[in-house]
Amino acid sequence: MRKLIRVLAPVWLLAAACGLEGLFGQAVEPGHPTPDAGTPPDPQPAVVTGTVPAASVPELIAGDLAFLDGGGAPLAPTVQIEGQAFTASFPAGERYAGMRVVVTRGTVTLRAVVPQALPGETTAAGDFDGLDNRETAAALLIEAKASAAGRSLSSYPAATLETAVADVAEGSAAGALKTFFDHVLAVDSCSTCDRGTAPRFRAPVVTPSGLTVESALHPDFILANPIDYDDDGTEEDTTAKFDAALQAALEAFDFKACYCDEAAHVAACGFDKPMIQVVVAADFNSGRKDGNCDTIDRFRWAEDQAGARVFFAGGVHPDSPFQDPAIEQTLGAWNPNQVFMFDDGTHGDDRAGDGIWTVAFQLPVGMRIGYKFTWGRQGDNWGGTEEWPGNRRILEVQDVNGDHLVARLDLFADESTNKDMDNTLLPANGGNGAVTWETDANGDGIPDARERPNDSDGDCTLDTWWTPSSALPLTIDCP
Repeated sequence: MRKLIRVLAPVWLLAAACGLEGLFGQAVEPGHPTPDAGTPPDPQPAVVTGTVPAASVPELIAGDLAFLDGGGAPLAPTVQIEGQAFTASFPAGERYAGMRVVVTRGTVTLRAVVPQALPGETTAAGDFDGLDNRETAAALLIEAKASAAGRSLSSYPAATLETAVADVAEGSAAGALKTFFDHVLAVDSCSTCDRGTAPRFRAPVVTPSGLTVESALHPDFILANPIDYDDDGTEEDTTAKFDAALQAALEAFDFKACYCDEAAHVAACGFDKPMIQVVVAADFNSGRKDGNCDTIDRFRWAEDQAGARVFFAGGVHPDSPFQDPAIEQTLGAWNPNQVFMFDDGTHGDDRAGDGIWTVAFQLPVGMRIGYKFTWGRQGDNWGGTEEWPGNRRILEVQDVNGDHLVARLDLFADESTNKDMDNTLLPANGGNGAVTWETDANGDGIPDARERPNDSDGDCTLDTWWTPSSALPLTIDCP
């Protein structure tokens, strides 16, 4: 039976008047009442358990363990140890996709991928043999495959990661996968390789063609601890043969998923047109630079008032090929300070309290929307809350980087970006005072009104795609 996974539908969105009914073709009448959602249960923690072989890490302690979210950021669960077993409890109500568990002591390093950890559920990291060299080899391959695609593990559906783990394990009995697994086993089983401080393994960085940029086998470790990891009778002190084995193994498996933004799966997803998860974020941190490399004044128009938070206000653009009154309501119908954005690690938000506010929607591919951000209290009017008066940001719902998400990270009050009129981007930087659906100010081939890379290091150059760590594509189980 195919199961539709609809993730990150905010509670307010599911319960709001008109809700998602328009997405399924149901009529929406004015004044449609808000359904009674009842009293939600108290949030529960996600729990991850596992065991670590004593042969690798005897007398396990909590300090040997590290937990990373699907984007690679460290997590801080409460960890209990009993013998070689651990139990990690995460903040109540928070869910994780593509989590990694990393065990490190000295040079010894073990890894495992946890496809999904949900509130109120206990999930095992690793199989009945625990976090051993086989789990480590599988994790390194999956991390490398995601790296080659330019995606975080959290951008993949849990079912896709679960299938990948199973496929890699099954394929490891022969061929290129077995060769790579044997290389990892040889490195892991070296009992005298304790020279230096570098860990044996680390997260690999791989190009789309499979070439290694940063080896999964740490070069400092293998230089200090030569190993005959390819069983040719000669000790290796470089990562070259390990990297070649990884590249061959990557060609032997692929991620499997069926996405609701692909025409072939629309009907099975329950939609009448391709739909995609859209995540919009507003960076409200001070000191951010706009497209002219000038520092943004967040409070040029908005007032810095106590008790304020960031809201999203928008609607379906008149230029959109799809007009839907229910989606119009979901986007706020241009009512200010009504649609909540979140900085609590949920609803597509990466990290709680990092000053980046996020909201998620499910929208038709190709839809065009207008929107802006406000800084205020629920129910406030436009005055003193909007990032600028008049004008709007525009966004065309198109997946540009192929991760089956549309993710737009904007800077609050940045008037040089996708602001349609009175745009402050200087002519020297490609600006002309307006942004249309075709405008490509920096000439990178990506219209300014679509998802695009972001400036990750503050040098005023767009360089990195943003993939929200807790946002997942809309998928179904493949037939």
